[in-house]
Amino acid sequence: LKNYYFSVGSFCNKNDTRCLSNSCQNNSICNDHPKDNKCHCSDAAIDLDKDCDNVKDPCFSNPCQGNATCVNTPGERSFLCKCPPGFSGTTCETAIVFCGTIACQHGGVCHQDPLHPVCICPDGYAGRFCEKDLDECASSPCHNGAVCQDEISGYSCFCVPGYQGRHCDLEVDECVSDPCKNEATCLNEIGRYTCICPRDYSGVNCEMEVDECWSQPCRNGATCRDALGAYFCDCPLGFVGEHCELNSDECASQPCLHGGLCVDGQRSYSCNCTGSGFTGTHCETLMPLCWSKPCHNNATCEDSADNYTCHCWPGYTGAQCETHINICSRNSCKSGGTCVELSPEKQYGRLAQLPSSFSHPEASGYVCICLSLEIKRKEVLRQSPYLVMSSNWPTTAQIPLRKLITV
Repeated sequence: LKNYYFSVGSFCNKNDTRCLSNSCQNNSICNDHPKDNKCHCSDAAIDLDKDCDNVKDPCFSNPCQGNATCVNTPGERSFLCKCPPGFSGTTCETAIVFCGTIACQHGGVCHQDPLHPVCICPDGYAGRFCEKDLDECASSPCHNGAVCQDEISGYSCFCVPGYQGRHCDLEVDECVSDPCKNEATCLNEIGRYTCICPRDYSGVNCEMEVDECWSQPCRNGATCRDALGAYFCDCPLGFVGEHCELNSDECASQPCLHGGLCVDGQRSYSCNCTGSGFTGTHCETLMPLCWSKPCHNNATCEDSADNYTCHCWPGYTGAQCETHINICSRNSCKSGGTCVELSPEKQYGRLAQLPSSFSHPEASGYVCICLSLEIKRKEVLRQSPYLVMSSNWPTTAQIPLRKLITV
């Protein structure tokens, strides 16, 4: 059967099926024709009997270049180019470059590949001829804020404080060197360390002993002595207490002797020796009996080993010259004469020196001032060596003083 009819809907169309047998060969294309089919042959086929069943010689068109030899491949209807030295490729279209014709830079080594040479570049360089200097820092190999410095065939990382290692990825332990002194605790931190000092030390490394006297804890002029972890106050006289803050009772030790009265003061004391018979800072010295001035009426006091003696002025008597002798009370002068005692100071003035024989037994007597300026006396014993002028006497008279004693 050559023709078939197919019913599609209400119409019957005639379909030519002559190309169904695919009589065209060697990759030729069959086109249906109303009367006959026709083969359009490929480049490699020859139109023979209109079925393209004959193949052309693949090497007929000289596909190989550069004087290469074209060889047909049996049964495959293709060819193979045998390239002369220095060329490569399917049709020998590529000229081969050898290592001797190029120069690898920066120490690169040339390696001959089948088609062209290849430069094996050292670290830090790239490119066909190793002409490009690679930036090793482009990949950010340095960590933790480090600065990357590109170098020939490498890089260097400059670490910030607290890090170390080629890439600054290792934290530095600043406490490894044991910088803290005096058993302080070292606290490691990024890029630094902190010393936790014990109570008695200070400083960055706890290297300084704390001066407890720095705050001046001692009072009232006391001297502060610094010690390890402590201080001591040396108090001045008159103060006690840890900080010398208390006024001490200097009389507590009873420094006054022989019944002297101790008077406490600030930082000091004094001894009142009144009535004790002693003198001195602590009433330690026996006071001479005459210091109390026991003799009266300007009498002279003379100390002895355990007593004293009062030397009376004329006209006074008694152990302390306290008794006044009035011998003129009897008015012994006659004929209107005036009786004058020999002893009263108010009459004769004070004698600068008193003879040792001028004592109570001799402290008596009087003189009479007569109208005729003659001196009448009872028994004259001896003439006195003293001559005394009296304002009560006549101004023209010089009367020799005679010492009289009663019989």
